Amino acid sequence: MKTVITIDIDWVPDRILGHTLELLSKTGVPCTLFATHATGLLNGLDKKQFEIGVHPNFNPLLNGRKEKAKEVVERLRELFPQARGIRSHSSLVSNVLIDMFCEMGYEYESNVCLPYSRNLELLPLWNDVLRIPFNWEDYLHFSYGKDFLDMELDFNAGLNIVNFHPVHIFLNTESRERYEGAKPFYQDPDHLSGYKNLGKGAETLFNKLLEMNLEFVKLEDLVDEHRRESKKY
Repeated sequence: MKTVITIDIDWVPDRILGHTLELLSKTGVPCTLFATHATGLLNGLDKKQFEIGVHPNFNPLLNGRKEKAKEVVERLRELFPQARGIRSHSSLVSNVLIDMFCEMGYEYESNVCLPYSRNLELLPLWNDVLRIPFNWEDYLHFSYGKDFLDMELDFNAGLNIVNFHPVHIFLNTESRERYEGAKPFYQDPDHLSGYKNLGKGAETLFNKLLEMNLEFVKLEDLVDEHRRESKKY
């Protein structure tokens, strides 16, 4: 059964992003990165291992910023023209946005989380954009108050798509309290280091997952497989 690791970059400094990329590079496990900004760390990555999608932030528009949603995505489109997929910050999505994603050439969106679901599947939408839900996220795991002994997923059956954030891997976050305490120093890796959890947390599970003998693929691989299967009928 297939497993997909996704990473929401979320504007982290290069040192924090580099920590996550190094862990992935050491194991060769493929993953899909959702990018929020330009950084040299994303240049020249092995395309067989790393897929880059975009991660626009529409939240300021809800708070009255006078900007069009399309302009938000266009900035990322210019930075990452080859991106096939999109996931909004805070998973914000609507039918209007789905149509916009289609018009801008995106093949899939991954905004719906179905926590701990055993029944993930790719869902074709009305405009042929594929909806790809995910069933685990580090932020939700500690928000539920779960421990970090395991991910509570069945990796022996069905599809699993998990989402990590570099800041939580760096902090080894295990609680909302730790993250909220560290958040004011988000752009200061030296200061953030002092908030690192020395017990079990997000990094613990990330490393454990990377060591598992699973069939890891990228989201674009799922899309390609779905398109091939659809052509048979």
